[in-house]
Amino acid sequence: MEIEGTKEAFNKLLEVPALYKYLDVDTSTVANWKRYMREGKLISTDKMEEMLLKFGAKVKQEKVWEINL
Repeated sequence: MEIEGTKEAFNKLLEVPALYKYLDVDTSTVANWKRYMREGKLISTDKMEEMLLKFGAKVKQEKVWEINL
């Protein structure tokens, strides 16, 4: 399944049943992430990417920046 955007992919990851077992984190940690996302609170991109990679997700395309100087 291809999902565009780190935040969108992380939201999809949070739907996985018993996610805490795959990521080796407490159930309360996953519950907090779900609550933060629901409330629009910030979870760092680094943390989302770390958990996606730990689950086995792969980056299909790196970030591309264009800077007009």
